[in-house]
Amino acid sequence: MAAAKKDSGSVTAELVLTLPAVLLIVGLALGAMSIQLQRMELVSAASTIARAIARDEPIEIVDELVSNLGEQVGFEIQEELGVVCVILRSEIGILSIDLTGLELIESQCAKAQGQ
Repeated sequence: MAAAKKDSGSVTAELVLTLPAVLLIVGLALGAMSIQLQRMELVSAASTIARAIARDEPIEIVDELVSNLGEQVGFEIQEELGVVCVILRSEIGILSIDLTGLELIESQCAKAQGQ
C-alpha cells in the first residue's frame, strides 16, 4: 500500500509535462489548416476572376469579384499571347496573429475568348 501512495502524483506530473507539447502540436496543425484554407480561397478567386476577364465579362462583374476579396488581397492582371493570368497576394494570418512579411501568392490563367 505504501508503494501505491508514492506513485499517486506521478500521473498528474506526467500530464502537466506533456500537455503543453500536445497543445503546441494541435495549434500548429490548426495553423497549417488555416493557411491551406486561405490558399484554397485564393485559388478559387483567382481562377474565377481570370475566367471572367478571359470571357470579356463587364468590368463591373470583375470589380465585384475583386472587391469580395477584401482590402488585404493584392490583385494583378497579366495578359500575354491570348492568355489572361490573375495574380492574388494575401498576407498570412493565423488566428489573428500578424505574420508580417509572409504572404500567399496564387496565380491562375485562362485562355482569352476567341483566341
